[in-house]
Amino acid sequence: MDVSNPPRIKEAKKIGRETKFTPEYYMMMCKHIVDDKLTYREAAKIYNVSHGVVHHWLKKYKSGQMPGYLKKAKMKVQSQDNLIFRQERYIKQLKTEIGELYLENMMLKKAQALFQHSRNVTSSVITADNLEQFQKDVK
Repeated sequence: MDVSNPPRIKEAKKIGRETKFTPEYYMMMCKHIVDDKLTYREAAKIYNVSHGVVHHWLKKYKSGQMPGYLKKAKMKVQSQDNLIFRQERYIKQLKTEIGELYLENMMLKKAQALFQHSRNVTSSVITADNLEQFQKDVK
């Protein structure tokens, strides 16, 4: 056996025959049938397929048994919608927290200014309470 020329592996044959249309086409057909409330025979004439095919795909459409890659695409859209919703909710929570912190910061600044003002007022005026303090410095 030569390493540079490995033996070719045959691809497995698919069972059954190829479908005439893509699953996306059938899903679009089903949506049209459900929206316009067509019968199986009317839809079969419009889309040039048998009424059995219409029945088969409508059954899949109504039960939610779509082909795998269509399910994944639909789930991807739903997961993106959920992600956007969660991000918007998180942003709203962060804005609320920022607002609360801003208010708390403003209250602390006002309290600090009030304390500083009261400290300055009491230290500059001589009253009966602080008279002894000033008399010690004079002697």
